[in-house]
Amino acid sequence: MSDTALNAGDVRETPIVFPCDGDSLVGIVHRPKNPLEYGLVTIVAGGPQYRAGVGRGMVNTARFLADRGVAVLRFDYRGLGDSGGDFLGFEHIEQDIEAAVSLLQREVPEVKKVVLWGGCDAASGAMIHSWKIPGAKSLVLGNPWVTTHETHAAAMKHHYLSRLREPSFWRKLFRLDYDLLAYARAGLKKAGLRVARIVRSPSDEAANVGADNFVDSMLAGLERYEGPVLFLVSGQSVASREFDELINQDERWRAACGRSLHKRVDFPAADQTFSDKNSRERVNQTILDWILELTRR
Repeated sequence: MSDTALNAGDVRETPIVFPCDGDSLVGIVHRPKNPLEYGLVTIVAGGPQYRAGVGRGMVNTARFLADRGVAVLRFDYRGLGDSGGDFLGFEHIEQDIEAAVSLLQREVPEVKKVVLWGGCDAASGAMIHSWKIPGAKSLVLGNPWVTTHETHAAAMKHHYLSRLREPSFWRKLFRLDYDLLAYARAGLKKAGLRVARIVRSPSDEAANVGADNFVDSMLAGLERYEGPVLFLVSGQSVASREFDELINQDERWRAACGRSLHKRVDFPAADQTFSDKNSRERVNQTILDWILELTRR
């Protein structure tokens, strides 16, 4: 552990570097003075990118929870941020998550059980891999990424149909605020892609098999996972609509998400990353309440 640490009240924040399959991962451990038996590991989402927005939200959540007794590890998996290694995507982060869970329990021995928290493709990665990680006793998943051709089309149809009922849509239309020519070009492009898929040869089709297999892996992982899961779902996110479309269309998904151990909380005004202050505060409190409920079971 680094000798350098930041003190915030009774919480100690310590930068740390730890190994993962020959590479080095970088994280921050938030250690309360009297940690609960449940700790939390955050998983970043979205691939390599500037992280002042989503990343800052994770800092806010970690500090909120740590101030209330929950030890937290924030870290970047391989290929992200300051961590080493190649970026392989959320489908291949089992070793990273396992290393992070072990690190938190080693650095904060009071932590006996770990909750994984991630949104978007981080939630997808947690669903795929967590059943294989002994220390991961619960999941908190925000707007899991399940985009396929079918779910995206259904979600966008729902989005635009709902827009037709909004006065603001018609005001913008009559003010010519929309670039109708651009929309027409986009529509023609989509139509062309649809025709191309219809006339695609069997060999071309075979080459594309597996493009959406991560969704099948998510379902298989969720079915195998034995711990309780908290789903946080935004009302203003296309990704969350796609998630709901998938559940509505698929009986296995409905059964996996509807198990008695699992719980869903909706945030009608929130966007994909719960970026506004009210949504972030509600998410933080919901995660805390979930962890406190776990400790009482």
